[in-house]
Amino acid sequence: MKSLNFKQKLAEDIKLAIAYQQKDRLRALQSLGALLSLEERRKKKDTLTDDEIVRLLLKTLERKKIAIETYRKQRREVLVKIESDELAVIQQYLPKQLSEKEICEIVDRVIARISVQGMQDVARVVRIAKEEIGQGARGRVILRIVREQLNNSL
Repeated sequence: MKSLNFKQKLAEDIKLAIAYQQKDRLRALQSLGALLSLEERRKKKDTLTDDEIVRLLLKTLERKKIAIETYRKQRREVLVKIESDELAVIQQYLPKQLSEKEICEIVDRVIARISVQGMQDVARVVRIAKEEIGQGARGRVILRIVREQLNNSL
């Protein structure tokens, strides 16, 4: 997903949402477009790299989840729906995220492949696992799983 392709896909999706009169989806897509434009201006770039876009979307996804929980506790169902709609749209643009089981299997293979001395090798295992996983998981999830796997194996 090149950032230009991302922008083109976003523009096409906005046109489709307008054509099919999908107001909630349109609002979420426009919000995503504004977020992207704001980040480009903030970084003083014409286009963001694929990694920058994915990081931005993941960060936004986390914020949306927190907002949804906060609004649920406050019983503000209209805002829960708005945030949920935007969350669903963001997830459509993200690469498939691996399950914890899949991440564990990859981490196990990495640990078996390299000679791990102990917890001091956490960074090395995380780095190699991130290379294999790519954008399929958040770094902190990989780190947590690596620590758990190393604690269990040592």
